[in-house]
Amino acid sequence: MRITIDAAGSDAAPWVGALRTQAHGEEIHTFESGKLATLLGAPWLDSRLRGTDVFHASPSTPCAPRRAKLTATIEDLSSWRIPNEQTKAAQQFAERILGRAHGLIAVSESIRQDAIRLLGIDAETITTIYPGVAPEYFDAQPTRRERPYVLYAAGDKLRQNRDALLAAWRDLKPELQREYDLVSTAEAPGAELMAGATLFVYPSLYDGFALPVAQAMAARVAVVTSDLSSMPEVGRDAAVLVDPHDPAEIAAGITRLLESESERAKLARYGRARAEKYRWEKCAADSLAFFHRVCGG
Repeated sequence: MRITIDAAGSDAAPWVGALRTQAHGEEIHTFESGKLATLLGAPWLDSRLRGTDVFHASPSTPCAPRRAKLTATIEDLSSWRIPNEQTKAAQQFAERILGRAHGLIAVSESIRQDAIRLLGIDAETITTIYPGVAPEYFDAQPTRRERPYVLYAAGDKLRQNRDALLAAWRDLKPELQREYDLVSTAEAPGAELMAGATLFVYPSLYDGFALPVAQAMAARVAVVTSDLSSMPEVGRDAAVLVDPHDPAEIAAGITRLLESESERAKLARYGRARAEKYRWEKCAADSLAFFHRVCGG
């Protein structure tokens, strides 16, 4: 079976590498559709995909092929869930690719259910396959800092809920604020910084797959996260779940863990065990099985 993956506009390299490592006779190819596919359409795409059994599109793929089986990954439906994050590109991807696909990968069961409900996609078409966490998180050595710290991912999107987190921090006991620094980072915290944290806090309002939560668990760090979207699915019993709209509840979750080293250690153990589900090797093996099903094999 020949599988061709459109790598345009996406970071497909870890997945493609894992697919090639796990393959047993399957051929894994990549290309970037680019401007020619936009200008020349399906005939040009078919010519480039000659011999391909399954074509896995990206959000940048401008059209569907007419010969190869079409698949894609559903990673983010914020355009349908969060009004101020609506984009024309997301709507076009849904129309030209998701609605025509022979099979779809959802990065969580949460987003799979969203796709069924919001896009009207047949449930039998969508398979939940968790993405992987980079190996360096599983082997990370902690960053050393002068004071212990609580880490959080501080992006500029409303869904990342930064204001509620900062309000929760202000509600902490003064002695906890004096003992711990609150350290912010980008959406993808580095492995060493993550591993050095006493606690990771992620009160997001929406995530297709809560990757930072999985990264923290792989790095053996206890987590406080939202009880919404994919966060409970990713964290399960290895995280403290809170209402992200309630700063007082976020503060209570943070306090509970900062004041209990034994509970942090327990969640770190549970989290590391759960993070084994988020290895790229498992993602690749599940993806190859998915591609075979799409081909009818």
